[in-house]
Amino acid sequence: MTVPMAAAEVVRERLPGRAGSEPPPARLPLSVIREMLVMLDSLTIAGQRHLMEKVVHFVEEQVPRLAASISRRNHAAVATILEELHRESDRLVPDVAAFSRGAESLLALLAALE
Repeated sequence: MTVPMAAAEVVRERLPGRAGSEPPPARLPLSVIREMLVMLDSLTIAGQRHLMEKVVHFVEEQVPRLAASISRRNHAAVATILEELHRESDRLVPDVAAFSRGAESLLALLAALE
């Protein structure tokens, strides 16, 4: 009895165009990212680099979702800031303050576009 019910649920999930069946687009968890940035000072250098990479990777995943609402000028700004964040996170001894400033600027820009 549970197998047909599970199959029906899978079919329902895969049907396109049903009103209310699509989840709302995910919002950027800005508070979580900001907590990560605050925590950077208390980590080892390896931990800082790891957390910086996580922040950069997360933001890179969010940019395509917001692409329709980003103008060319803002897209260039996002790309420039991301490149700086990448460079900082790849340094042997990253500058936490510089990374945090860049990340905060990027988060502010993305939050305004959401």
